[in-house]
Amino acid sequence: MARTLVKKDRIPWTHLALFGWLPSPLKRLAYRVFLGYRIGRSVQFGVLGVVVGQDVVLGDHVSIGSFAIVSGRRIHIGRHSSVGTFSYVACEDIEIGEDAKIREQVFVGGPQLPDSKFVLGSRTIILQMAYINPTKPVVIGDDTGIGGHCLIFTHGSWLNILDGYPVTFAPVTLGKSVWLPWRVFIMPGVTIGDGSVIGANSLVTSAIPPYSLAMGSPAKVVKSAPDFPRRPTPEQRAGIVAKMIGAFDRYMEYSGVSLAVEGDRRTYRSPDAGTWRLWWRAAGAPAADSPVAPGDTILSETPLDAATRERYRAQRVYWLDLAGYTRSDDGSPLAEELAAFISRYGIRLPRDG
Repeated sequence: MARTLVKKDRIPWTHLALFGWLPSPLKRLAYRVFLGYRIGRSVQFGVLGVVVGQDVVLGDHVSIGSFAIVSGRRIHIGRHSSVGTFSYVACEDIEIGEDAKIREQVFVGGPQLPDSKFVLGSRTIILQMAYINPTKPVVIGDDTGIGGHCLIFTHGSWLNILDGYPVTFAPVTLGKSVWLPWRVFIMPGVTIGDGSVIGANSLVTSAIPPYSLAMGSPAKVVKSAPDFPRRPTPEQRAGIVAKMIGAFDRYMEYSGVSLAVEGDRRTYRSPDAGTWRLWWRAAGAPAADSPVAPGDTILSETPLDAATRERYRAQRVYWLDLAGYTRSDDGSPLAEELAAFISRYGIRLPRDG
């Protein structure tokens, strides 16, 4: 194959040969010492999982799966985020927030330009087999979900523009709390507003307003605010939380974790992760001065004020505040398990700090 002026290595073979085979602790050390990467605490690399860049920052507890490649000039990945096995993320500028998840076999890449950029917000998820082309900037807001087999393109071209065929290069922007179920196709230049949902198998060719439900090919708005979404009443919210906790308890017992309930206190005993306590502060319940201990978790349906959160931090007590939309910076195995479980219901809480 004839050489070109600009070298284009889709697979970083030299980097893989030098660093890919190293076990995670040695890879962290080599990246810090030889490449100057800024790497936080407890960052994990799978076998042949690599990050290739000039300005690289990996926050605490970041995970790069086996055979995953993240490549770009500038790569900043926030705390507790992960890139799954066999995923490929390549762009000039990559910025990923906290608690974001790119699952297995996701492809982010394509022809690059100086303004190519991929921004993935905090608490987002991209599911398996999604394809994203960030030739022009792709910006995805916090708490947004991208289903499997979704396609996002910022350029469309093949046939000769001089013969009259269209060629399009334009960025794509998805707002906060957007949901794309499986097999949604987003065309160049599309903007989707905050809180909108696109029906599965839809083709989106034009802007979608905030808080809309759109579907079809091409996608048309079928519902919008205030009819979509409809906020539940306080009584309905309390019932939803009770059902979630009931489902969580059944899941724990099914998984071999024993449960003891005494008033608003739940004690979970895992043969692998030890014993942990949860205090469930239901909405409308009288304020309780429970004897919390270090390592306990508070699940609160009423907002926790700043003084209470500060006291919990000092006591090393963890919390999930459903009404105040926050959670403790770190968590016990129980807090992390419960936070992951309620995310199945679309509840994703920003970490404190």
